[in-house]
Amino acid sequence: MFAWGAGLQFAAEWGVIAFALNYIPFIGPFVATLFPTLLVMAQFASWQAVLGVFVCLNIIQFVIGSYVEPRVSGNVLSISPMVVLFAVFFWTYLWGLYRAFIGVPIAIAALTVCGHHSSTRWIADLLGGPAPANLSKRA
Repeated sequence: MFAWGAGLQFAAEWGVIAFALNYIPFIGPFVATLFPTLLVMAQFASWQAVLGVFVCLNIIQFVIGSYVEPRVSGNVLSISPMVVLFAVFFWTYLWGLYRAFIGVPIAIAALTVCGHHSSTRWIADLLGGPAPANLSKRA
């Protein structure tokens, strides 16, 4: 929407590309802002427009990647948004960029296992919220 409002050519295409690149941790969002900025350099003659588009796109990427996505993922998956961010950062640090995609599924699996055992249920409650009622009766 911002690219369209700024008058950037191929705004819808840049949106699709940014959506796809956001699945690549750390580098993807930066690349998703760098390429439209290069097009702004060719399309507009003003360095202020280039700087403005670059800064605005990076702010949008930061807000979405650091606040919106972890909160939505946490609500949908019933885990804390901080656990989502921690899982991505921790597993990226441990295994590298390519294996960061499995950080959140590992965290979900660990919380599920903790929720099924009475001695570790407090960990699942702390990091993901209380377990559903039918899950508590099984253990």
